[in-house]
Amino acid sequence: MILERTFYQQEVKAVAIELLGKILIHESADGITVGRIVETEAYMGPEDRAAHSSGGRRTIRNEVMYGPKGHAYVYFIYGLYWCFNITAGAVPGKPEAVLIRALEPVAGEALMAKRRGAAEGKMANLTNGPSKLCMAMGISNFKIKRI
Repeated sequence: MILERTFYQQEVKAVAIELLGKILIHESADGITVGRIVETEAYMGPEDRAAHSSGGRRTIRNEVMYGPKGHAYVYFIYGLYWCFNITAGAVPGKPEAVLIRALEPVAGEALMAKRRGAAEGKMANLTNGPSKLCMAMGISNFKIKRI
């Protein structure tokens, strides 16, 4: 079942908690990968010093956070890695998001392992970090279709 946009239009901490156990599916030209969300992190907007919108910062990169809830916010960090967030929150226009921090692989493990450069069957640590899961799932800001 695809989550309705209204799911994301509630308090961002609630969304972060309720996403736990949900299934993330990514379809690409390479194949389908599927993971169960096992770790999330809520970013609370301008008052959250860890958020990209801290202090009301508004940039081209974080502009999606100011828009409708339930959109992907995928960004590049350290010049090397992607991170996948979903915009959320009860207040329209307030730039909040949930970072998907870790997944439990459910399907497409061989493709995940290939993307991570891991031997097939070596599932330990495959998707146990925000950038690792993006690599394994094939997520970048060029490949997101919908959530």
